[in-house]
Amino acid sequence: MTDTIIIGAGPYGLSLAAHLKAAGIDHQIIGEPMGAWRHYMPPGMMLRSEAFASSLQAPRSGFTVEDYCRLKGLAYSALGMALPLETFVDYGLWFQANLVGETQQADVLSLRRVDDEFQLLLTDGRALTARKVVIALGLKGFAQTPPPLQGLPARYASHSERYGNLEWASGKDIAIVGGGQSALGLSALLHELGARAHVLMREDLVVWHERPQGGRRLLARLKTPDAGLGRGWRSLFLSECPGLFHRLDPARRRLIMDHSYGASGAWWLHDRVVDKVRISHRTVVNSAAIENERVVLDVLSDGRQERVSADHVIAATGFRTDMRQHAFLSRELAEALSTQGGMPELNSHYETRVSGLYVIGPASAHSFGPVMRFVYGTKHASPTVARHLSGSLKADARQRAPARRPRAAAGASR
Repeated sequence: MTDTIIIGAGPYGLSLAAHLKAAGIDHQIIGEPMGAWRHYMPPGMMLRSEAFASSLQAPRSGFTVEDYCRLKGLAYSALGMALPLETFVDYGLWFQANLVGETQQADVLSLRRVDDEFQLLLTDGRALTARKVVIALGLKGFAQTPPPLQGLPARYASHSERYGNLEWASGKDIAIVGGGQSALGLSALLHELGARAHVLMREDLVVWHERPQGGRRLLARLKTPDAGLGRGWRSLFLSECPGLFHRLDPARRRLIMDHSYGASGAWWLHDRVVDKVRISHRTVVNSAAIENERVVLDVLSDGRQERVSADHVIAATGFRTDMRQHAFLSRELAEALSTQGGMPELNSHYETRVSGLYVIGPASAHSFGPVMRFVYGTKHASPTVARHLSGSLKADARQRAPARRPRAAAGASR
C-alpha cells in the first residue's frame, strides 16, 4: 500500500512528486519522465512560454530554468528568449534527478476504487494500491479532430498532439488545419525541412505576439505588468490567482476560458512563417477523401469552394478535456468524474467528487483557469495539492489508529 500514486511524469507530475518527497509523504510516480515532451514534440520546437515562466515548481530554491542554464553555461534571458525544446527536456530530467528520483516507467491499464483504496494495474503486470491518486497526464487523450478528418487512414491524416521527428515530410505537400501556435510552429519546421506546408485557418488573420522587452520603466510595468501568461493586468490575474478564478461561478469561468489565449503565434515564429508558408484565411474543411494516393480536402475558403490536395493533413485543432477518454478509468470512476461534458469538477484542492482522487495540469483548466494549460500552473497546483494530501493523509491515519484502552484504575484486580 502506498500513500499516494501520481499518474504522469511530465511537469505537473514531477513538480508534485518533488513536493511530496520534500514533505516525507510516501508516494510513487508512474510514467516516463518528460515522456510526451521527448517523444511527441518535434525537434527544433521552441516553448511558447517565456523562459521565466517555464520552470517546474520546486519545494526549494535553486531549480529554475535560470538555475539550470547558469549551471550548464547556457545563455538565459527571462524575457525575449526562445527556449528550445531540447533545453527544456534536459532541464526537466535534471529536476527529476535532483528532486524526484526514480519513476515507475509503465502505463496504467486500469484504475478502480475498492472500499477506501485505489487499485491500479500497470502495463508491466504489477498491481498497486494507494490511498490517494493524482492524475497528471497533461493533454494525453484529449486531441480534438474535426469530423471531416476523422476516419482517414493514419498514413494520410494525424493530429498535432503526437509529433516527433518530421523528416518524413521532406519534399511532401502537407496541409495543416488550424491557426494557432501548434499549426504555425509545425508549418515553420516543415518548411525548414523542405516540405511544402499549407495552413488552413478559420481566423481572418494571424495574431502575432510582440517580442517582450526587459528593462522597462516602472510606469510601463505598472500599466502593463509582465505575467506568466503574457503582459497586462488580466494576464497577471489569470497567472497568479487560480484560486480566485476557482471561486467564480461556472458560467463566468467558461466565458473567460472561451475568450482567453486563442489562436496566435509567438514572436519568434513570425519571420519563419510570413512570406515562407502559404496561409489560407477564413477557411473551413467541409469534407475529405483519398484520391490517387493523396488526401483531398473540400474547403470553403473566403466564401469560395475549393479543393486542397496534399500528401498528408495534420489537424492542429487543439484539445478538449474529457476524462472519459482515459481508458484506464473504471466505468464507475469515469461516471463520477465526468461532469460538465467530461470536464472534472474539482474543489479548491484539485480533488474530484471522488474522495482521494485529484486532477492537475491542463485537465484542471476549467476549474483554475488557462494558466493550467502551461508549465507556469505548477506554481499553484503542486504546493496546493501537496499540502492537502499531507493533511488528509494525517487525518486518515488518525481515523485508522485503534482507540486506546483506558488504563486500569489503581488497586484494580488483575
